[in-house]
Amino acid sequence: EYRDAVEFFRRTYLTEGLRDLLTEAVRRVAGDMNASPVINLQTNFGGGKTHSMLALYHIFSATPATQYPQGVQDIANGTDLHELGNRVHRVVISGQDLSPEQGKDHDGTHVNTLWGEMAWQLGGRAAYERLARSDETGTSPGRDVLDGLLAEYSPCVILIDEWVAHARQLYGDSSLRAGSFDAQFTFAQVLMDAVSATPGA
Repeated sequence: EYRDAVEFFRRTYLTEGLRDLLTEAVRRVAGDMNASPVINLQTNFGGGKTHSMLALYHIFSATPATQYPQGVQDIANGTDLHELGNRVHRVVISGQDLSPEQGKDHDGTHVNTLWGEMAWQLGGRAAYERLARSDETGTSPGRDVLDGLLAEYSPCVILIDEWVAHARQLYGDSSLRAGSFDAQFTFAQVLMDAVSATPGA
């Protein structure tokens, strides 16, 4: 049931926090530059972080708002979720699933880093090539590269879970191609700046 957007929202109680999160995300992705571009979900174990991320994923699934319960229709507030969802590029990364040692293979392309995986999910091989050198060397891509990437593949929603769990494996080990512990912090900062400057991201 959690894989189906309509069933997910039928079974979800929209708390005030979740309602605010979804409203802000819909506004931002629809082009409102005054809506928060970056949201850091901080919850205790069992506090609903995964459920919140699933809600963000599903709200941009191109399902028409009329198929959702009234609470979700109210969040859409006139935004055509079907049309918007058809344009949105969704990126989902779990730090626990991305091996710092083995990386990930996609259709003949080997991805080493979290930023390489993000680019691949945004736009496949063409997007990955824009920062391939940074992925191969494990160094954070520059701001201009991310600005160009996000500008081309927005509107987009980038969901990153368990980033700390991923970065922790890199601490003190320079032999891994996933980038250094410090490179994760550099990328986080550059990514937040680029997202903040990009309409629809």
